[in-house]
Amino acid sequence: MPNSNPACTPSRSTSKPPGNKLTVAPREGPISLFLSRRFAPLFWCQAFAAFNDNFLKTALAVLILYRLHGQSALVALAGAAFVGPSLFVSGISGQLADRFDKAGVATRVKLVEIAAAGLAVAGFLLQSIPILFAALLAFGILASLFGPVKYGLLPDLLPTPQLPLANALVDFATFAAILLGTAVGGLLGARAPLVLGIIVMGFALLAFGAAALIPRPGAAQPNLRLNANPYTAARDLIRVLRSTRDLWNAALVNTWFWFAGIISLTLLPVITKTAFHRGPDAVTLGLTIFCIGIGAGSFLAAKMMHGTISLKPARLGTIMVGIGALAVASLATPAHFIAMLAVLFVISASGGLIAVPSFAAVQAWSASNARARAVAGTNIISAAAMLAASLLLTALLHAGIGARAIFAGLGALALALGLIAPLTIRR
Repeated sequence: MPNSNPACTPSRSTSKPPGNKLTVAPREGPISLFLSRRFAPLFWCQAFAAFNDNFLKTALAVLILYRLHGQSALVALAGAAFVGPSLFVSGISGQLADRFDKAGVATRVKLVEIAAAGLAVAGFLLQSIPILFAALLAFGILASLFGPVKYGLLPDLLPTPQLPLANALVDFATFAAILLGTAVGGLLGARAPLVLGIIVMGFALLAFGAAALIPRPGAAQPNLRLNANPYTAARDLIRVLRSTRDLWNAALVNTWFWFAGIISLTLLPVITKTAFHRGPDAVTLGLTIFCIGIGAGSFLAAKMMHGTISLKPARLGTIMVGIGALAVASLATPAHFIAMLAVLFVISASGGLIAVPSFAAVQAWSASNARARAVAGTNIISAAAMLAASLLLTALLHAGIGARAIFAGLGALALALGLIAPLTIRR
């Protein structure tokens, strides 16, 4: 939208001014949150959706490998079909989530997802790769629409002191669902098409049912003018993020989490095979430990924050990522595989220390009438960073630079950022 559109500018009056001490509401533990109508439906909705996304993507990859005799380029295209829409859809998704009631948007997105699941069912039953690609693209678009709703809803439903714990639970559930969806999709991808269809449709229905139970907080900015142009919409989202230096810093820290995470996850199977001479089971074990580490670090971050919004754990997490990555680079023989898994746990737990504070800061420090757009803007720069990381890794690996050397570079970068980058420590 042009600069003259006043609806694209967040209202400063709804933000907490820097330096204000937060009023700490009565704290709830994980069990209380799970039993709360304010949190449980959103939690299960995103968990069911994350499982379905990764189940479908992995099942499609296995079908491609077994039905099309190892067309790895199509496997890579499957990943792009799911992630790519984020760069083009996040702009309008953030606007929709601020213009309309976020819970209502979530319900409608999950209703449409049932139709996308129906397309996937047809693809599985017909063993049609093109139909399954169309279904995966639809799931990618819907996931991009749901992202700003998911993270934008948490501050509407919960008091600020509960945001760190809520984000820790959401992050852990997301990564656990990714792992489970990937495992089940890999196990069933080459067989039992009817079972595949039943699973994808069943979880789509569960996600819709959970979405329908989310409390409706009302529209944040009902007079917001929508802009469907991907470029100008993305530009306006970046302006929302840059409305205050603290908010921009929080978005950059969150982007750093995804940049470092995609490098670590991409290099895991490479270093497992080339340096430690282990097979696919070892890669699965590494992914499991990575997910457990993310959860442990997320809950540790919530505990360290004590109900306040602070990026202090993110600095510690970044330094620990640096130390861990350098440690991986120093492991030289296959006998060090167990040590590598232990260091991988440290790296992923450190990622949790980065993710939870940065997500919570974006939620708490953005204006209430522009919160979803702030989340969507963060998603855009994070997606761009992941794309850049993937291209960089492709170039480095193609040039013959080994996984250990790349881990060493990641470690040096993380230590430099952790020691010198300016961060908002506490608000």
